[in-house]
Amino acid sequence: MEHPFESFLESFVPQIAAKSRQLNKIHWILETTGTKDAADLYAEFNTELRLLFNDRTIYNRLLDWLRASSLFDSSSKRQLNILIRAFKQNMVPKELLSEISKKESQLAYSYANFRASIDGKQVSENAIRDILKNESNPQMRQRAWEASKEIGNVLAPQILDLVRLRNEAAHSLGYENYFQMQLELQEVDGQELFKTLDALVDSSETAYAKLISELEKKQSHRFGVSADELGPWAWAEPFCQEDPTDARSLDSLVANIDLCDISIKFYQKMGIDILPICNNSDMYEREGKNQHAFCTNIDRGTDIRTLNNIKPSMKWFETVFHEFGHAIYEMGYDPKLPWLFREPPHMITTEAMALLAGRQVYRPGLLSEISKDHEMIKKAEENERRRQLIFSRWVLVMTYFERELYRNPKQDLNKLWWQLVHKYQKIRIPKMRETKNDWAAKYHIGLAPVYYYSYLLGELFASSIEETLLQKTGSKGIGNEAAGRFLNEYLFAPGNSMKWSELVQHVTGQPLNAIAWVKDYCFTLPQ
Repeated sequence: MEHPFESFLESFVPQIAAKSRQLNKIHWILETTGTKDAADLYAEFNTELRLLFNDRTIYNRLLDWLRASSLFDSSSKRQLNILIRAFKQNMVPKELLSEISKKESQLAYSYANFRASIDGKQVSENAIRDILKNESNPQMRQRAWEASKEIGNVLAPQILDLVRLRNEAAHSLGYENYFQMQLELQEVDGQELFKTLDALVDSSETAYAKLISELEKKQSHRFGVSADELGPWAWAEPFCQEDPTDARSLDSLVANIDLCDISIKFYQKMGIDILPICNNSDMYEREGKNQHAFCTNIDRGTDIRTLNNIKPSMKWFETVFHEFGHAIYEMGYDPKLPWLFREPPHMITTEAMALLAGRQVYRPGLLSEISKDHEMIKKAEENERRRQLIFSRWVLVMTYFERELYRNPKQDLNKLWWQLVHKYQKIRIPKMRETKNDWAAKYHIGLAPVYYYSYLLGELFASSIEETLLQKTGSKGIGNEAAGRFLNEYLFAPGNSMKWSELVQHVTGQPLNAIAWVKDYCFTLPQ
């Protein structure tokens, strides 16, 4: 006879699948149009989906089944685990769920429609990046950098409202705060996470200090100021998370390249056809559209899309490859998997694939197909090594800040923000920022909470995957059918049928560690 849990899955999963598909379609409209109607509709449907996981009777029944789960097969146990975690975070008062959904949709609407102002003229994020990449006048650069932070003062009150509500929800479930709750529900051991991050600081400290010293010399020479006068405006983007060296000249590699076309051809070499995804995607910037980038699987099936704001730059070359890396992960789930398994077990694993894909745009294997400028290709390869160190420090800022934000949102957050920037990125704290909310200018703080650490752990996993590919296929490169087959079978196909930590071991044969990443990026910097 069919077990009651199996009967429950047959009736409940179609409900959440249908509501999830509706919500994802509305979210796409909101992010591509930025309309108030879409924001309101998103809040309504988001609340409806959360309320499906707000039934105390069902939750208690799931817990009863958990106590008898020794009788279940591995698939049923895993589906039960997924559902219990989904229900647990939504077992809060319905009014609170509704208010959180409304606040999040309002915040998404604000992000999509905000444009900074320089000398009275509204400018896009791409325009600010262009100034920081190309402008040599320190005063003009500083005005552009300050403009990039204007959104912080606008959004900080909304974000703090959300932090309060999220913490209230966490407290109602017995957690110290929302950050702690999210780690546990994401199957992440908080102590192990920060132990890993602290160890990574120690492993990379010497290499990063040397890199910063070299960068400051170049920046001082370029802008005609002393090292003591340098600030975050001297970098090529607002958060100092990317390598500013050769940022302008490297763009020449992609000046006349169709980024969609080169992406399609690259993934074809892996045996993967992304043309349908390209056709479904929204690739270029316009008013009212989200200025960031993401990949979404609308139906946990074939309706996979990416949002980008393409410009002819290495930054967008990497971003497009990154988002298609997420997309091929979504394409690769075993079609026989139940709906609950057709997603990554954690963002760490899909970020690993996306980050691995993004690395390719700095590698000679791909660049030699679009350029014969060997000197510039070599610079791109060196740029990727520096990027890894620089980005790792930026992730530390974000992760430690978020932990403290949810621990004590009433502290001086801007002071905390700049202390962490100075500690981990070793960037001088700019003057006259005491009354600002620079921390709130980063998209992920408000709308992708307790997520950013996934990027760094994803980088560690990506390096381990490259080591594994070298053993299995004879090359670290992913632009070949052997790599495509391995990734599809071991990384993509299992979906959420196992914990993320188990999937890491399934792919690489060992637990997640920093050995390969440290070897690649902390000891091989060019002299």
